[in-house]
Amino acid sequence: MSRRTIFIINNLFIFITTVIATAVAMTYGSRGTRIDGTVTEHWQQIVTFTVLSNIFLAIVALVTAILAIRKSSLSTTAVSWYLVATTATSVTCLTVLFFLAPARAMRGQNYFDMILEPMFFLHFFNPILAAITYIFLTGDRPVARRARFLATLPVIVYAIPYILFVVIMQIWPDFYGVTFGGRYYLTPLVFVAFWLLAFGSASLLNFCRTRQIKSSFSS
Repeated sequence: MSRRTIFIINNLFIFITTVIATAVAMTYGSRGTRIDGTVTEHWQQIVTFTVLSNIFLAIVALVTAILAIRKSSLSTTAVSWYLVATTATSVTCLTVLFFLAPARAMRGQNYFDMILEPMFFLHFFNPILAAITYIFLTGDRPVARRARFLATLPVIVYAIPYILFVVIMQIWPDFYGVTFGGRYYLTPLVFVAFWLLAFGSASLLNFCRTRQIKSSFSS
């Protein structure tokens, strides 16, 4: 199969599995939330960065799949938006693998609770598939450096309601433990760390894509 065909298949897979996994998570909950009892109404997971970032990726995946069907190559704008969406879910994936899941393990719980059932797709597989797709299958159009800063916008936008409803009004549970048990003074530092994680992820994705394009031309 051509790269274009694989790109279309990958993105349709991301879209379909996100729709199914999100519906399951909002109906029955995730394994982690059921065990922890942190979300009493499973539909409330719609306000988590996990679900929102994956929905965003699913929309971008569907749109770019349609564009790939209609055109032979993606525009720079389309590739840039793919980077933004992929970065958002990369932040989700990395946060789970290296912060939330280890924190569960340190409490004597199962590390893999965070990547089982619907969260296998939302926390793990789809973010990785999107990263691979971005690096190898989005063509050779260059992406402006400012796209790396644009890729941090989802984290910035999400930080606003999170700080408002978790830190200030305290009506949402602290889904991601950014207050470390009520240490609200640490919250700004945590969100700076998330911003750096997003910027670093976008930079790494773009670097790998650029290297892949150069290697393709040289070969």
